[in-house]
Amino acid sequence: MIYLAPIQGFTDYIYRKVYAGIFSSVDAYFIPYVTVQNEQIVRKYEREILPGNNLYGRAVPQILVRDAQETELLSSILKNYGYAEVNLNIGCPYPMVTNRGRGSALLQNPESLKPILDTFFEQFKLKLSVKLRAGLNDPGEIEQVISVLNDYPLSEIIVHARVAKQLYKGTINEAAFQVALERSEHPVVYNGDIFSVNDFQRRSEQFSAVSDWMLGRGVLMNVFLPAEIKGWRFTDAEKRFTLQHFHAGIVEAYLQAADNPGNALNKLKQFWIYFSQHFDDHARIFKKIKKSKSITDVQREAMLAFRDATLKQTC
Repeated sequence: MIYLAPIQGFTDYIYRKVYAGIFSSVDAYFIPYVTVQNEQIVRKYEREILPGNNLYGRAVPQILVRDAQETELLSSILKNYGYAEVNLNIGCPYPMVTNRGRGSALLQNPESLKPILDTFFEQFKLKLSVKLRAGLNDPGEIEQVISVLNDYPLSEIIVHARVAKQLYKGTINEAAFQVALERSEHPVVYNGDIFSVNDFQRRSEQFSAVSDWMLGRGVLMNVFLPAEIKGWRFTDAEKRFTLQHFHAGIVEAYLQAADNPGNALNKLKQFWIYFSQHFDDHARIFKKIKKSKSITDVQREAMLAFRDATLKQTC
């Protein structure tokens, strides 16, 4: 199966809804994390988990917590919303998260995971998966973390085998992922740096025991990637038509959801950071989009790109 990764600011409920309405190649959509502030859910995340915004199939909300109390609060909200499964984020690498004891910070002290996991499984009859990194600073941390996770009835673990300090730079630590495969008593999902069918084929040959894959930036840069991995092929004309249709859906949805056109414009510029990668001349196209002063400007530049720009060849 292919999962869409939870990427804050990009795979929001609008992106997921529009994508799922056009493409049928993603098997599960992981909702970017929700977290707690002042003992209540952070308000800006509420729309992400509303059931009405996640009606497109298997949607898995992700929680970012530092202790049992936060786990109980967020899991209760998700249970009341009717979710059957939850994903625990112990992989977020950003200092603003780790400095508060959340995300990858928990990897340095695997014992701190026990109260979190105990609380979840004692109080909630929900499925729980875990998304993690190889470590905070040391990829060797994954071994002790896996040992703790093995003591709980997790549905699966999703491993992005970089350490947090790398963020998304450098290379995947293949040895750390192999440790996870060998030591985990749960199914292991591969996540990280699959940007093409060739990338997928290489990793699937290397890690033949893996059957489920999480794609993130690769999908943002090539919306056809999950389908191409599953063997579907598209003509240039089909891609142009589909990209135009997808973009039109994104524009309409952001305009409907935004408080004002300026906020919608900012979201579209952010969207085009990755979406421009569908074209060979992506740097020039994104520069034009970035300079746009209105939604109309974005639509005009998009129309020119869909009509005239050379699509990047995929393999």
